[in-house]
Amino acid sequence: MIKKLATLIQKAEHSKLYLWLLNRVMSHAVPFNKPHGFKVIDITSHHVTTFAAYRKKNFNHVRGIHACAIATVGELAAGIVLMYHFSPAKFRFIMSNMQIEYHYQAKKNITAMATLAAEDKINILKTLENTDKTTQLVISEIRDGDHQLIATVKTTWQIKSWKNVKTKL
Repeated sequence: MIKKLATLIQKAEHSKLYLWLLNRVMSHAVPFNKPHGFKVIDITSHHVTTFAAYRKKNFNHVRGIHACAIATVGELAAGIVLMYHFSPAKFRFIMSNMQIEYHYQAKKNITAMATLAAEDKINILKTLENTDKTTQLVISEIRDGDHQLIATVKTTWQIKSWKNVKTKL
């Protein structure tokens, strides 16, 4: 399953069919996300964009998108951008920290964009040559349909080669 996910992520960059298939697989692989309708809508070598709809399942008590839904769509973008650059068949990713700054209430559909700089990728690989694990901060900006900045989600991920993982799936 993990090898298929790595392949889907790479192919989804250039194919709407594979992007659709990736979203289908993700809704089954991460059952928490399915009722909320989180989707990956764009993948490039520079960024990943995810989507959450302004709909009842995502509402808080004042009919805005719930803070946890905003956090999750940001986490999803960050995780996928890491998996784009580092195959989940070779590397294990665990989020070790999340910090969120909310700027504006979400009353429309939202998108999260996460990026990973080329120099970050090089630094991660160099670090993993000399040590069992490393961490990487990934920042996701959450915006609404009017491009209003809704939140900034900062996730820190522990990255480790599967060969160095003591507890396997």
